[in-house]
Amino acid sequence: DPMAQPEQVIAFANEMNDLKVDWQMHMFSQTMHAFMNPEANDAAFGTVYQPITAKRAWRQMQDFFTEILS
Repeated sequence: DPMAQPEQVIAFANEMNDLKVDWQMHMFSQTMHAFMNPEANDAAFGTVYQPITAKRAWRQMQDFFTEILS
C-alpha cells in the first residue's frame, strides 16, 4: 500500500508489541490501497481494485471474526 509508509508500519508494529497486543499484519504483493473497491482505478493516486487480493483478504477477515466471536 503506497499510502502506508514503511516507517509507519514499523511504528504501528512496535506500538502493538509494546502494548502486548495479539495482532497480525498481512502484506499482499501487487496490491494498492482500496484493493477491495471495484471502482478504485487510479494507480497514480495509489488506489486500484485487485480482485485476487480482495478475495484473500475477505477470507482472512472471515477467519478472524470466526476466531474472536466463537
